[in-house]
Amino acid sequence: MKKLLTLALMLVMVIALVSCSLIPENIKNIFGGESQGEGSENNGTGEQGGNDQGENDQGEGEGEGDEEPPHTHEFVLTEDSIAVTCEKDGLNKYACACGETKPDEVVPATGHDMQPNGSMAASCTQKGINYFKCANCGKSKSEIVAALGHQFGEAPEASRFACCTREGCLTGAFVTESNGTYAEQLTFNFDEEDEAALAAKYEEILAIIEAAPEYDPALHGYAEEGALADEYAAVDAIHTEYYDLIMYAIAQRQIAEIDYYCQMDNAELEERYSYMMDYYTQLIATFYSLSQPIYDSCYREFFYYGMTEPEIKAYLFDSSAVSDPEYVELKARNSEIELEFFAISDHINDSRVPELYAEFVRNNNRIAEIMGYANYLEYAYGNVYGRDYTYTDVAEITDYIKEYIAPAFIDVYIEYTKFIQNGSYNKNIYGSIVDNSFFKDKTGNTALNDYIDIMAFTSNPDKQISFSDEFNKLMSNGNLYRGQYSGAFVTYLSAFDLPIAYFSGGYDNTFTVAHEFGHYMNEVYNRSEYNQSYDILEVHSQGNEMLYLAFLDGKIDGSAYQMIKIEQIVNTLNVIMLGTAVDCFEQAIYLNSYDGVGADTIMADGQITADEYDYLYYCITEDLGVRGFISETYWRYGMTITSPCYYISYAVSALPALQIYEMAVTDGFEVAQQAYLKLFTYTDINPDFNSEEILINAGMNSYNDEELYKSLYEFFVNN
Repeated sequence: MKKLLTLALMLVMVIALVSCSLIPENIKNIFGGESQGEGSENNGTGEQGGNDQGENDQGEGEGEGDEEPPHTHEFVLTEDSIAVTCEKDGLNKYACACGETKPDEVVPATGHDMQPNGSMAASCTQKGINYFKCANCGKSKSEIVAALGHQFGEAPEASRFACCTREGCLTGAFVTESNGTYAEQLTFNFDEEDEAALAAKYEEILAIIEAAPEYDPALHGYAEEGALADEYAAVDAIHTEYYDLIMYAIAQRQIAEIDYYCQMDNAELEERYSYMMDYYTQLIATFYSLSQPIYDSCYREFFYYGMTEPEIKAYLFDSSAVSDPEYVELKARNSEIELEFFAISDHINDSRVPELYAEFVRNNNRIAEIMGYANYLEYAYGNVYGRDYTYTDVAEITDYIKEYIAPAFIDVYIEYTKFIQNGSYNKNIYGSIVDNSFFKDKTGNTALNDYIDIMAFTSNPDKQISFSDEFNKLMSNGNLYRGQYSGAFVTYLSAFDLPIAYFSGGYDNTFTVAHEFGHYMNEVYNRSEYNQSYDILEVHSQGNEMLYLAFLDGKIDGSAYQMIKIEQIVNTLNVIMLGTAVDCFEQAIYLNSYDGVGADTIMADGQITADEYDYLYYCITEDLGVRGFISETYWRYGMTITSPCYYISYAVSALPALQIYEMAVTDGFEVAQQAYLKLFTYTDINPDFNSEEILINAGMNSYNDEELYKSLYEFFVNN
């Protein structure tokens, strides 16, 4: 039993060894593996058994010497491995000869080895490019190099260009315009505290006046000294404080308007401008509401000292009118109409333009009635623009324009079109002077600056004023504005004793700048001290353009000058025709009366309706003899709303402006220059000269003189 157990145990061990495939060869033989064992071929003999044993011994020895060592894998890359590149990862795959594999190995992309491969250098205004190529894969790339920007030297004057000092730069230049950096006092800062101060000051002076005794001529006559004089001095001091606050508020309204023109897409600025316009109307009404109470008080003869009874009566009437609630409401609505007009993008085709204008006309006629005038034309000519002639007087001027200026305009216009078609001229110089911005084109900038340098007021020892000095102040001290509103203008802020100028894109070439600078120099010389006619104010501006035109002769390329000359003359004659056409149009609508070409159709029902406005203006251009030569939709551009009844001043003032050019060509530049300057300095002789007297003082013809029209016709048709 014990023996059997041992044998069984040994069999178990043998089985275990077999299952592990690690049984030594000699053990296999012992237990009958692959040996012949007890089998049939040994015949059971001892000899055979001995041989077997000997062979087994020999085989056992040989088996131990030939035993294979344990297998070690040798992994190598397989053919389906993925090679690494500059941009993509590689993938190494391995396998052993025995068929065994191991996990794949990711090889990170190497990245490009970019080497310089040429370049294009950057300049002041142009970007540069650097080129590169990969040394491994040959791929190319480029890098943009930012423009270097100009290296500006110091400008000789604020109004002139500073040039770039970088080698090789041919175009770099700029004018040091203030453009957005305004003088401190031109920052809008009107708020509730200012309104409260105005309200408090008004209540203060009103309380004093209401508490004062009623006027008694026996007791309250004017006296230089005395108790009443002292009392009035105290009242006048308070009234002056109130007046100064009002003038400040008016200046703030003007700033709000300018700010809005600069950024018309800014809703906050539009709202502020609208508010200040309404507040201004209310403020003026409140101020003038004091006029009658002061007149009724013991301070009458002090406050109205120096005025005649008719002047006092007119002043009181006007004061009552502008403080009338209906007047205030109408003015407020007109301000709204103006903003609604600005919001229209297509003035030529939008049906709202005639509708708004019809309402605007009705409002203005009612305002005129409140002010004591028969119609707005009468009010505008006499009260608003201070003209020396009435709207009925324009009929004679219009007849002269039809007889002499219209044919001269057509003649010059035809020559102008021929010149464009057949003429050869230097378009670069032409563009610099006429088309390009004064603030961006060095050639145009230089030409206008050279002209301005020779202009100065020298007749009055107390007013030795150089145009150039004032021009440079304008460009540097923060009262020059640029913006989104399409136009150019100059206005005077009395509260700050400062004129400001505005130029928008498209309205900033050298002739436009010369035009507005004529206005600007009048504000500098006369500081809005005198009640000047708007007609003379426009001679200042248009006359400066025509004198500048005469100056350019011989200063620029001759072919360019010939083109500029004929175009400017055509434009100025066109201004006369457009201004006259607009005035005829406004007269017809404000008076609801028209007897020219097409009158049978237009006045068939006795009314000129909004849907007839375009046809009316068309007929007027026909009546003036210039249909097809001037714009037939010009009335829609906004001047009839923004500047009602104003454009006749452009026509009337363009006539002496053309005469200034005629004088420069015929009598010499210096003669025309001195005549032009006298249009400003007449105030040193007699500030009460009317427009006709001002022109005669300058050695020029009046617009009432037929000889002026004849002379202009002969000069421009023959030259």
